[in-house]
Amino acid sequence: MYFNAEFKKEDNQWKQFENDAADIFEKFDYTVRRDVRFKTSRRFQIDFIAYDKQRRFFVDCKNHAYIPPEKEREFIKKQLNRAYNFIDKEKKDNIKEVVLLVTKNKTNSLLMHKPGEDKVLAVDISSLPVLLRSIDLYEDELFVF
Repeated sequence: MYFNAEFKKEDNQWKQFENDAADIFEKFDYTVRRDVRFKTSRRFQIDFIAYDKQRRFFVDCKNHAYIPPEKEREFIKKQLNRAYNFIDKEKKDNIKEVVLLVTKNKTNSLLMHKPGEDKVLAVDISSLPVLLRSIDLYEDELFVF
């Protein structure tokens, strides 16, 4: 059997990036469920879900050097679909549901993705602590459902 050591190294870097992002949420007193897998009519996986008494973030981490805006929109649409399916299974009352894309580096469309009236914030990992520290200021910018 052939073993590709480079693939394993990249896989570990990918998982480390997800863990680093989740660790930031934990430092801001969010409870984190990592690598969330569930099944509805099909199987879904969410990198992690971070929540406190007010908000629940559905986080998709992208450890890419660059994400073109059209690719970022594709990632966000998929994450919205996963979040909707998860919420259908586990709705919690009085919690704001937020979809968040965490990227390795800044992208062209770091502002908001707005399909219709929906808004999803994408943030690079170095700016994530700033977002969480000032989340009340950004809340109007987030897609909350």
